[in-house]
Amino acid sequence: MAAPPPPMPKEVEITPDAVTFACGNAGKSTYFDIKIVNKGTKRAAFKVRCTSANVFRVQPPTGFVKGGGESLVVRLWFQNRRFIESTKHYFAVHIIFNDDAKMPNDVFPKTAKPDGVKRLSVAFTKDAPATSAGPEPAAPASLMAAPSIMPSAMGAPAASAIGAPPAPPAAAGAPAVPANRCYLQHTGKNPGRRQEATNALLGQ
Repeated sequence: MAAPPPPMPKEVEITPDAVTFACGNAGKSTYFDIKIVNKGTKRAAFKVRCTSANVFRVQPPTGFVKGGGESLVVRLWFQNRRFIESTKHYFAVHIIFNDDAKMPNDVFPKTAKPDGVKRLSVAFTKDAPATSAGPEPAAPASLMAAPSIMPSAMGAPAASAIGAPPAPPAAAGAPAVPANRCYLQHTGKNPGRRQEATNALLGQ
């Protein structure tokens, strides 16, 4: 049995402790912001993973947060084409302290051991999303093109009803996961194992 991941170091603060997606506008993607603060002296590389690359996106999914109190807002998106009753979804923020790497992904090879992990549970409500005075953020283009994984509980329109095009076929040699998709790395290279892990997390 694998050992549990290490807790988040005290130098790094991630708020809030849970994610709530307001899904009142059925068929329209919705988002939730989290904040990463690095109060330490070393630069922190982060990577955000999730339980479904079909219905979630992360902007940005990886990055650096310098020490000395620097902060960064990470936007988490939910497709919201189908309302989800499940309480088994979560995002996991992985942190590794590194002052040398040029790119965040260089810090997270498959064998990387994080210095800390914080899991953020996800809840879905039928409330209307809060409105902001500024321009409405644009959801990642690939989000609404991806297939939904759960049956509708709100009468949300199908993809064709909201103008979402079908997902284009992947080009030869193209990565299976777009840059702004989150995914669970521990399932390895086998696609069947990845799907089995996702189904288990969703209670399917």
